[in-house]
Amino acid sequence: YTRTLPAMPSVYIETTIPSFLVARVSPDGDLAEKQAITRTWWDRHRHRYELVTSEIVLEEATLGDESQSTLRLRSLNRVRILGPTEDVESIGNEFVRKGWIPPAATLDAFHVAYASVYLIDFLLTWNCTHLANEDIRRPIDRWLRNLGKHVPVICTPSELMRKDHGR
Repeated sequence: YTRTLPAMPSVYIETTIPSFLVARVSPDGDLAEKQAITRTWWDRHRHRYELVTSEIVLEEATLGDESQSTLRLRSLNRVRILGPTEDVESIGNEFVRKGWIPPAATLDAFHVAYASVYLIDFLLTWNCTHLANEDIRRPIDRWLRNLGKHVPVICTPSELMRKDHGR
């Protein structure tokens, strides 16, 4: 993988982003707000970044309601797809083995691994249980740094928009 736009920061699009982007507006106020924030980021901010994702996001995006699946996949049409590597496998499995990410959420470990291995600046997600969670990020970041690996910034669209407005 080589960056096509080296002057632009890169963003790994995790599965919750296309899910919130295309989903029918939720009656739940918190979810509806996250959907609106996601749409705002997508419409007004994504052009500032080189967007990438992985094959596992494409696989996750196919699950569930067929019409929603089609919309999720369509939203990722112009997003560069990263392929698996031995490093991604090794790092992702290590996050689970160390207990930072539970076995039931193994794919979440691989999102971080992809972003690290491919030197992606930001991992964009609404998964605040296993990814955008300070208690989980801290040991993962420390471990990656100790190995001399790249540490992506894991954040939500609202956090990344705050960063954008600081430019």
